[in-house]
Amino acid sequence: MKSRLLLPVIFFLIIGCLNVSANNWPRKANNSQVDSVELSVEYLNYFLEKQNNWHPRNEELFRSLKGLVHFAEDEKIDTILNRIQTYREWHEGAFFYRSPAQVSDSLNVEGYVAQPELNEKLQRLERSIESTIVKDQIAVPEELMVNMNEKVKLLEPGDVQVLLRDSLVVIPDSLKGYDVIPDSLISSPADFKRLQRLDSAKNSLLETARIQYNSRALQHYVDSISTAYRNQYVEEYTQRAKAQLVDSIQIHNYRVLEQYNNQVMQTVNDSIGHMIDVLVHYAENAPIDVWVKNSEGDSTHVVLRNDGSRYARMFLKNEQKDSLGIRIHNTSKHSMQIFIDDAVTLKRFSAQQTKDFNFDQFEPESNLRKIDKRYQITTPWVLGGDGTIGFTQTAVNKYWKKGAGSLSSLMILKGYANYSRGKVKWANSIEIRNGWLKPSEDKIQKNDDKFEFTSRFGLSAFKKWYYSSELDFQTQLFNGYKYPDRDNKISGFLSPAKTLIKVGLDYKPNNNFSLFLSPFTSKTVYVRDTANIDETKYGIEEGKRRYWEPGLNADVFFKADIAPDITYQMKYKMFINYNAPFSNFDVDWENNLLMKLNDFMNLRMQIHFIFDDNVKFNVGEDASGNPILEPRWQIKEFVTIGFTYKLNKRIFRREKVN
Repeated sequence: MKSRLLLPVIFFLIIGCLNVSANNWPRKANNSQVDSVELSVEYLNYFLEKQNNWHPRNEELFRSLKGLVHFAEDEKIDTILNRIQTYREWHEGAFFYRSPAQVSDSLNVEGYVAQPELNEKLQRLERSIESTIVKDQIAVPEELMVNMNEKVKLLEPGDVQVLLRDSLVVIPDSLKGYDVIPDSLISSPADFKRLQRLDSAKNSLLETARIQYNSRALQHYVDSISTAYRNQYVEEYTQRAKAQLVDSIQIHNYRVLEQYNNQVMQTVNDSIGHMIDVLVHYAENAPIDVWVKNSEGDSTHVVLRNDGSRYARMFLKNEQKDSLGIRIHNTSKHSMQIFIDDAVTLKRFSAQQTKDFNFDQFEPESNLRKIDKRYQITTPWVLGGDGTIGFTQTAVNKYWKKGAGSLSSLMILKGYANYSRGKVKWANSIEIRNGWLKPSEDKIQKNDDKFEFTSRFGLSAFKKWYYSSELDFQTQLFNGYKYPDRDNKISGFLSPAKTLIKVGLDYKPNNNFSLFLSPFTSKTVYVRDTANIDETKYGIEEGKRRYWEPGLNADVFFKADIAPDITYQMKYKMFINYNAPFSNFDVDWENNLLMKLNDFMNLRMQIHFIFDDNVKFNVGEDASGNPILEPRWQIKEFVTIGFTYKLNKRIFRREKVN
């Protein structure tokens, strides 16, 4: 016991040495007389209040630890202790967790790269790239230099006036003015030839200037395009390198924080385990007070607990006031033994021989002194069901295939026959729903119609899991129409009929929850009357009666008692076609709320969702006037108040004991 009391003290000394984000965790008092129970309660409350982003692994653990903490006052603890023990066996002491992203002191973690350091690395990377890349060595794509004559404004042979106007060429004085000499001053052929030479020299000078101008313009264009491309190339290369560096630093930081956080979580969960041990020990040894009274009203106080043997004395009295002293021994928290006090002497009678008779010879044979149990009673079969007849207020959307909404009558019949023995479970159920309505201005219409038979056989696999197979058959009993049209049937008996054969694993921890996963599922849809019913609306090819597809099926059943007379029940079925797993699936989801009004009346509310990729509805017309057929969600809701009757019977069976 002393070693258990020292555990919290040792733990807090270790935590004080660690540089972790637990600066606000509860600390032990300076008083050397440490109450380990109070310390454990304070420590667990810190985490149960979700301080510093610490969260329990699941809600059941959270409620169990809360109950364990509150046990110090007046809570019952047996169930809580059992759940905590089961949780520890399954999860190996992992009580609380924290995401690496929620570590508040990440800057103090060794190896973590902070933002200033990351910015400095990015700047060094950018300078390194700028110093190592030679822009002139970056090849410029040739396609950027195509059709330069069209992209650059060049001077044509006759556009020399632009050079003169913009002073892009200087004409020598010897070539100026001759073109304005009047003809009267040309007195000889020599003067004319001299003027021709001057004109030719001037034109040659201007043409040379034009060619140089065009060459410089093209070179300037090439230089500008090359510079822009190389600058953009370096910029994009730098951004990619910086993005890669940021990603690598983020991955590095996450791994550093993950490793650090795992160490902290291990330390915290170990300490929580020690605190739970202290509280469990305290809870297991908490005493239970019992008062034992005799016929005279005298009472004796007996304390029942697990950590030691205690006893109390009292006297029993009969109607003649005779007293008999007894001792009551405490054997455990839930049991005690009663002994006759050692001071009481009993005189035992013995058989005496008279008249020379030996009484021993009249003792019965040994085989007649005991009673053997030759038969035992078992109840492997349980039969039951319920029936409801009442009035229904119904509301449906326009895509529901089997009716409309109005005030109607509804009959619901459910039955089951379940077998359970050893490792074998066999559950059979049948459900029939049938409803009719009478709108004020129309004939009687069908409001609801369902027939479903389910048979599931299971063999125990491990813990709460069963190897299971199931047959699920669904159809309807009466013809269905798209009212007010009563001439063209859209459904009928076995039109359609859906059969699912499933093989998989069934998880059933209790009678209120079941999860059946069947990766090997066969789905068959059959339409019997293809002459009057369009089978293509149910996914069947024209001219055929059925189609088959393999897939994955998941069935979920959940039931909860919201109040003593209010029960919620949910059934969810999903089928995924292996041929088109991301585009072809079925969903059937029922939500039922049952409120018991008295022994023979109840209120039933249901919301039913159906989605089937193979069931098509007319949602409009295309440009050619052809109908557009698409799957749609079918939604149905009804509220029923009616008379109900339940049956639950066990079949007793006598078996011979070997």
